[in-house]
Amino acid sequence: MDSENPLWDFSLAVYGRPGVAEACLALQDRHGLDVNLLLLCCWAGSQGQRLGATDMARLLGSVGDWQRRVVAPLRGVRRRLKRQSDGDAGRHGALRQAVKDCELDAERIEQIMLRDALAAPAARSAPAADQAACAAANMTVYLELAGASPDAADRAHLEAILCGAFGPLPREAAERLLRR
Repeated sequence: MDSENPLWDFSLAVYGRPGVAEACLALQDRHGLDVNLLLLCCWAGSQGQRLGATDMARLLGSVGDWQRRVVAPLRGVRRRLKRQSDGDAGRHGALRQAVKDCELDAERIEQIMLRDALAAPAARSAPAADQAACAAANMTVYLELAGASPDAADRAHLEAILCGAFGPLPREAAERLLRR
C-alpha cells in the first residue's frame, strides 16, 4: 500500500475486481478514455466529491501531456510486443515485461499528478449508493468533456466499474445513475 497516495491504493483494489479491468480497457480502446481518470471519478465519488466541468478540465490538463507523451507510447510498445510474441513468447517476453513495468510506473506517476491536482476533501462516510451517484456524475462529466456518447455496451462497462468500486447496485439505481 502507498500511504502517500490513497488514490493509487483505491485504484489497484477496484481495478483488480472482476470485470473492472476489462470494462476500463474497453472504454479506453473505444473512446480513448484514460483509465486513471475513470478510477479517479470513482475515488472522488467515494470521498463524496462531485467534479464539475471546470474541475475535470483542470484534471485532464494536468495529465494530458504525460498521458500522450509517456503512458500511451509505452502502452503501444507493450501491445506491439505482445502481438509479435503471440507465437514466440520467449523472444520478446522479458522486454515486454520490462515495458509493462515501466508503463505501470508511468500510470502511478500520473495518479500522483491527479491526486496533487485534485483538491480532495477529507473522506466522508456516506452510503455506497450516494458515493456511486457522485462517481457516476463524475464519469458523466468526463465522458462529456471527452466527447464520448456512451451506448448500451459502454453503459454496461461503466456499471461494471461502479459495481467494482461500490458493490452491487440495484438495477434501477444503476440505470438512473447512468441515464439509460
